[in-house]
Parts: sequence; structure tokens; C-alpha cells
Amino acid sequence: VDLIKSAILKNNLTNLTLLDPVDQEAYRKMLSEFDIGLFSLHKDHSTHNFPGKLLGYMAQGLPILGSVNTDNDVKEIINNFHAGMISINGEDQIFAQNAIKLIEDAELRKELSTKSYELLKSTFSIKSAIRTMVPKC
Repeated sequence: VDLIKSAILKNNLTNLTLLDPVDQEAYRKMLSEFDIGLFSLHKDHSTHNFPGKLLGYMAQGLPILGSVNTDNDVKEIINNFHAGMISINGEDQIFAQNAIKLIEDAELRKELSTKSYELLKSTFSIKSAIRTMVPKC
């Protein structure tokens, strides 16, 4: 938060609002108002990182828009399942094109939303975890 606040001041950004952190209950209520689940991982991450907020986005059935570090598995998981549109951090044109597509195309958002929720159920649910650990269940 401090890094973002200093960047806002340093760059004299006036086209955004940084809100104070909220508790989980307030966050879940906010998710129901969102049209798109947005996230960005730093381009210099050297490991795979699956942000917890993605599970909340999927549980809400939100299409996911994001950018990740190179070779991060999240890109393939989301893009291959057609649950969102993920690009590599630094590919600003692709990220912008993805954002515009999601903003302008309600049918695409709906399709990706459905797939986002299906991804949660098929890959990240308790049932899928049990199937992974005990394949004959």
C-alpha cells in the first residue's frame, strides 16, 4: 500500500482512487459488484505465484484479467480454460487490448465468467482435491 501511495504522489496520478483495506466480509460484498477480476504480478517474480484473490474471483464467477511474470503457470491455467485473459507483465498493448475486449464485449464476459466458475469447481474445489489425492473416489 505504501509503495502504491508513493507512486501516486510521485507521478501526480489523479485518475484513480486508492481505498483503505477492507475485511473479508466487506470484500465478498464488493466482489458481487465487480464485472471483472483484475490482478497483476510483478514482472520480476522468479517463481510461480497463484494469487488467493483469483479464487474469490472464480467463486463469484468473474472473468479474470491479469498480467503475470514470464513462465507463470497462472497464464496457461486461466487462458487454456478460457476463464479470463492473461498476458505477460510488460506486454502493455496486449493487456490493454484484453481489457478493452472485456469492457466492450458483454457476451465474452459472460462466457469467461461461466468458465471461471467451472475452473474453480473442476480444479480448486474440495472434491477436485480429493480426486487428486485419492484417485478412485
